[in-house]
Amino acid sequence: MPLITWGPQLETGIPTIDAQHKRLVDIINNLNDALNAGRRDEEMGAIFDELVAYTETHFTYEEKLLTSHEYDELEEHCREHRVFTDQIKMDRDNFNAGVWEFEQRFLDYLRGWLINHIQGTDRAYVPTLKEAGVE
Repeated sequence: MPLITWGPQLETGIPTIDAQHKRLVDIINNLNDALNAGRRDEEMGAIFDELVAYTETHFTYEEKLLTSHEYDELEEHCREHRVFTDQIKMDRDNFNAGVWEFEQRFLDYLRGWLINHIQGTDRAYVPTLKEAGVE
């Protein structure tokens, strides 16, 4: 059973953003599946690396899009991205160093953060992008 179920509750109505968000959901679900299956640290580490890399890719895309359309809340939006990215990078580095282990509560944190960010912070920029003709 997936940790996060993709559906209309997570859509912004901007297809490129929705596709990227869905990919993040898939990666988090892969981490959850790997943890529940008792996968080896190497496999967990590879998925964790993918999460960090794709998160950075998505945030860079989103921030460039918001910058190009002069989004009023850009600074706060980017701050949220930095805080989250710094946290998952630190956790990834600690995991790779062998001083931190995956637990369900970390996956619950990822789930909660992503859902709240999409439904709150990300949905707040949708009117600006739609008004600018971004589809």
